[in-house]
Amino acid sequence: MFFEFFKWWYGYGWLEAWNGVPRSVKKVSLEFSIPVLLRNLFSPWKQIISIPGRSIDERFRAALDNLISRTIGFFVRFLTLITAVVAISASAVFGLIAALAWPLLPIAAIYFLIRVFTG
Repeated sequence: MFFEFFKWWYGYGWLEAWNGVPRSVKKVSLEFSIPVLLRNLFSPWKQIISIPGRSIDERFRAALDNLISRTIGFFVRFLTLITAVVAISASAVFGLIAALAWPLLPIAAIYFLIRVFTG
């Protein structure tokens, strides 16, 4: 059983650690819905649109309201896109670190176990 564990750890387990990196990046990217954010980047925030009236004052006020709503929508979506890029990058980096550290973990566990008993 001990040898089966090491056979799995340095074989299929390590392969799954490497295959998990793109899966985690894809999962994070799907959570942020980047294509939807890009498609709706200049849309009004929460689809709040003022309907212009008949007078010039009402039309100007509606245009200003719509401009403000679109500006707020842009900044919220843009900051979400920046957060998505940071989260995807962090997911990729931590996944690569985990995959690279995978073969060292059993050796580190044995080393720290020896250190506990020897001081």
